[in-house]
Amino acid sequence: MNPLFQPLLKQSFKSSGVYLLIIALVLAISATTALKFSNEQIQNAVALQAAEMLAADLVLSDNQPLEKKWQDQANQFALQQSKVTTFSSMAHTHEQFVMVNVKAIDDAFPLRGDIRVVPTADKIQAGQVWLSARALDLLHVKVGDTVNIADASFKVTAQIEHDSNQELGFSGFSPTVIIAQADVARTHAIQVGSRVEYRLLMAGTAGQTKQFEQNFKLQQGQGAGAETPNANEQSSLRLRNASEGNTRLMKPIANLDTFLQLTNILTILLCGIAIALTSQRYVQQNQDYIALMRCIGATKAQILNAYLALLSVVLMVAMAIGSLAGVSLGYGLLQLMLQLIPHLQIQFSVLDLLLGPLPIAMLTSAVVLLGFIVPSLWQLLNTPPIRVIRQQEKTVQSMLWMLLMGTASLVLFSIVLTENIVLTTWVMGAIILLCTVLYMLIWGWLKLIKSLKISISAYVRAPYQTAFQITALALGLSLITVLAVLRTDLLERWQQQLPEGTPNQFVYGLPPFDMPVFKAQLEQQGWQSTPLYPNIRGRLVAKNDQPFAEQLLKSNNSLRRELNLTQTTEYPTDNKIVQGSAALKQVGDVSVEVKTAEELGIKIGDRLTFSLPEGLVHAKVINLRSVEWESFSPNFFFIFAPKTMDENAGSYLGSFYVPEQDKKQLVAVIQQFSNTVFIDVSLILDEVKRLVNVLVQIITILALLVSVSGILVLIACLNLLMDERKREVALLRSFGSSKQKLKQMMSLEIGFIGFVAGVVSCLFAEVISAIASYKMNLAIQAHGEIWLILPILMTLLCALIGRYRLSYLCDIPPLQSLREINQ
Repeated sequence: MNPLFQPLLKQSFKSSGVYLLIIALVLAISATTALKFSNEQIQNAVALQAAEMLAADLVLSDNQPLEKKWQDQANQFALQQSKVTTFSSMAHTHEQFVMVNVKAIDDAFPLRGDIRVVPTADKIQAGQVWLSARALDLLHVKVGDTVNIADASFKVTAQIEHDSNQELGFSGFSPTVIIAQADVARTHAIQVGSRVEYRLLMAGTAGQTKQFEQNFKLQQGQGAGAETPNANEQSSLRLRNASEGNTRLMKPIANLDTFLQLTNILTILLCGIAIALTSQRYVQQNQDYIALMRCIGATKAQILNAYLALLSVVLMVAMAIGSLAGVSLGYGLLQLMLQLIPHLQIQFSVLDLLLGPLPIAMLTSAVVLLGFIVPSLWQLLNTPPIRVIRQQEKTVQSMLWMLLMGTASLVLFSIVLTENIVLTTWVMGAIILLCTVLYMLIWGWLKLIKSLKISISAYVRAPYQTAFQITALALGLSLITVLAVLRTDLLERWQQQLPEGTPNQFVYGLPPFDMPVFKAQLEQQGWQSTPLYPNIRGRLVAKNDQPFAEQLLKSNNSLRRELNLTQTTEYPTDNKIVQGSAALKQVGDVSVEVKTAEELGIKIGDRLTFSLPEGLVHAKVINLRSVEWESFSPNFFFIFAPKTMDENAGSYLGSFYVPEQDKKQLVAVIQQFSNTVFIDVSLILDEVKRLVNVLVQIITILALLVSVSGILVLIACLNLLMDERKREVALLRSFGSSKQKLKQMMSLEIGFIGFVAGVVSCLFAEVISAIASYKMNLAIQAHGEIWLILPILMTLLCALIGRYRLSYLCDIPPLQSLREINQ
């Protein structure tokens, strides 16, 4: 055994530096373990929440009966299965006739979520029908009555209270009725030309569903390579996952995913700061000891081996404590979320935690520690023996090497933990660049102040060290601020997406001759509505009089189907012109949704040709628009100038809001316009609001937890900053300085550092939050409140700490104070 190891171990554990180092490592291991594991569980839980609206993880659908090979392949990947058939038909009694959306299910439905009916029933039997509340009202029936659907008679056995399968789109016609899959044939409702969709619902683990998706895409890709005359029939086959089936949930879930990854990055950075500062404190405490060992003949190899052995002990102790703390914190965090968010489906698995995030967190902490401490150890190994009697300042070169190696290790493992190279590169790159630029500016500014020999110059000791302390303090504070700022921005965005009065009813297929009467009815009832847009079906067939390329026809769905086209001078309120002229002035002008334009290579000035029932229509592209497809309002890929098309060739559509207390009046309006389809999206809206509420609570909990970690790091940073001033206070006491004067000096100096750190942290927070907002498609905005709060808060906090943190040194003899410097 190395003869230096035992003395070094005993000496190190007598000082505070090694304990601070262990605490920093424990914090890094436990925090990154718990957050990484929690984030994975939250992502899975939210994915299940979204899957409930699809009633499955995957849905394979077609307007033709599905081939048996897809069921066989689902069995091959051990996926649960359920068959569903949906179609529109006429439900009627002797007096009432209502167009309904029929959903035929089997006993396995739903695979995700549940169906709640009154009276309670587990399965629907042949000959039975379950009706939504609106269907009951429109048909004037109750439980126990008989209802006919097409040619078949059914007994009403329950009212649908909640159906987790709430899909978004015009296929989800309301009112809805549910029958058994075995009863579809006897209705005789499905005929040639009927609008029908055959679905195969599948559910399983993430790995199983991913394998099926990959297999499906591979087979479809092979089919596309050998295009046949039947290609148009095959094109209706579609595989959707939970996010694709519920487009309005995609952005909130994507934002949550980005927020979770950002919490990982910020946690790693906060822990990295703690490790960096405690490492340097530990190195400073050991400078004299290493110099003394060099004086008595110890070689560099002996010292290096002894310190590596000591660091191994430190790491093992930190890993043991950090593992226990990480498992406990992870379990506690998930239990807290289950208490606060009952809808969340989370399962805690110690094995998943031990085999997943924990080893990564341990390796991360070890590498980050070596990255920050190796350069300083190298400097110590080259410390001359004269260091025993002559103090030497740490060189800028050694600090630079320490920062480069430590930062490289942080960036590497941030990418490993987040698995998001783009976000990590953007955030870490911006932070590194900002830190470098601001450090140089602060250093230069402090050097200037010191050289001016003014009153404040007395409070600037070593400019490069003070600049480093200010930068580190500001970075730690800004990382906490970012999460609070982003949480507020996300809340504002989601509230804007679902404001009070969001349309909860769609009207579709309104005949032109009924439009004025219907509009008058909305005004009479006082129901807020969007404009009623003429809706004409047509196909895009050419650009600049040339057909689209065969490859685009195969890959782009908008070229293979009829589109909903409209003409108006009033754009939907959430549409924004991103390029070109805003006004649709002349007949033949058309506005195009920007992403569709990018996919099809459409530019301003292009001439587009559409095939409509009345013939070909030519239009000139005058602008490109961004569209909020997540809004509950009508939106279109193409909007034409008025009189470009024949409005009487189609129908009208729009959306409106009906308060809960007016639902009975809505039934009368629906009966008045029997040729029009009314779609109730209130249940969908409730599901989306419920999921958004879950996301809000999740990001609030995560922001608070990371903030607690950040506060602990700030306290450690301030304590270390205080430790560096112990020698100065002790020396000034030995020369007779008064206690009051020392307190005033520390208050002003540390308060000054806190003020500068507060200002710098605001800049850090604004830049980092701007990058994260850009990645989340949020509006980039300034946050004036933090510029007012943070500098004042940090000035007061640091001044108070500076005044009272070292006051005990003033009450003890100077000789004893000097002896405590390296303890």
